[in-house]
Amino acid sequence: MFASFLLGVLGSLGHCVGMCSAVVILFDRQPAFQNKFAWLLAHAGRITTYALLGLVFGGFGQTLWGFDKLQGSLSILFALLAFYMASAFIGLTPSPELLFSFLTQRWGRMIRTFRSASRFSPYLLGLVWGLLPCGLILTALVAAMSTASAFHGAISMILFGMATVPSLFAVKWLATRTHSRTWSRGLATLVMMIFGFQFAMRGFASLGFVGHFMIGEMMFW
Repeated sequence: MFASFLLGVLGSLGHCVGMCSAVVILFDRQPAFQNKFAWLLAHAGRITTYALLGLVFGGFGQTLWGFDKLQGSLSILFALLAFYMASAFIGLTPSPELLFSFLTQRWGRMIRTFRSASRFSPYLLGLVWGLLPCGLILTALVAAMSTASAFHGAISMILFGMATVPSLFAVKWLATRTHSRTWSRGLATLVMMIFGFQFAMRGFASLGFVGHFMIGEMMFW
């Protein structure tokens, strides 16, 4: 779960600022977003969506984790996803958002629909904001699935969402700070590489290629 929080902190500085700056500016132009409470409602809605997704993915992981061979194969698949996201963060591979262009267009239509909603629109917009197709969120959901628990998956995504809030509040300022985004992308890449390595080793251990590694009662893979 700490990995999800760290991913949210570092990834939001390097990725969310670029990915969500247009969303923040769009919301900022709405009459309903002229006070900080409205923004808190929007972030609460976004984190609610993350928690529900974490609940689903964590429960799915809990179901699959009972099958050793399947667990090993999925762990390796998750490792490949983490390595891909890490390479995309530093520009070695195309951003995964390009794969979601169709979904992003549908998401934009949803946002336009909810913009004219009731006085609760900041929270409703936040709920839809949480559905924005994003490679960083997908990686966080992989971490949620790895908890093999619906409850812990939800908590993992709540921590991830909370970790992204500060940088999204400061998105206008951070968007002009190229250097801060560069070092944060580097650190986020390192976190994802470590995350991917752990999953890869866990997969190989589950398939019997290497032994499990434990320190005391804590299993690293």
